[in-house]
Amino acid sequence: MSWPGEARRSLLASWLLFLRRPQGYALLDLSEAGFWRSFSAILLVAPLYLWASRLEARLPGQEAPAPSIGWDLFGLLLQWFGWPLIVAGLARLAGLTQGFVRYVVAYNWSSVLVMAAFLPPMLLYGAGLVGAGVVFTLSLAALLASLYYRWHIARSAFETQGAVAFALVLADLVLGIAVNRLVG
Repeated sequence: MSWPGEARRSLLASWLLFLRRPQGYALLDLSEAGFWRSFSAILLVAPLYLWASRLEARLPGQEAPAPSIGWDLFGLLLQWFGWPLIVAGLARLAGLTQGFVRYVVAYNWSSVLVMAAFLPPMLLYGAGLVGAGVVFTLSLAALLASLYYRWHIARSAFETQGAVAFALVLADLVLGIAVNRLVG
């Protein structure tokens, strides 16, 4: 299958998982090659991430100047490749290695939807249609929906309890905050 075809199929799978339909996993390529190819979803995530980062820097209350695109990209790459390494260790400690590939493939492709969820508030702000307060409210709603989505993926991919999935989502959130502090 071509990369565009696999990306389309994997994004459909991610949407199905967002809707809590487990058949989404059947659309993902969970082979070793599919695992490695799932990291190519960064090609869809990076432009959205970098664009949103530029707009976020223009919001009122941003005390420091925006980090350079290079630093933003470094932070994205650090999270993109660092999180699966952290999850590999955590899965091994928790005895959840059987779901690792399924989790990483779903996580990588779902990142496109997660990133896309933050775009509408930024687009509205960038167009001058809404103020910072509306952007904050809509972004908070996108964050909460994304955290729930990540929790669902962790719980269903690892076939584990909600508390374990919550711990993974919390660790992912902490990594994201730490990387953002490092680069920005």
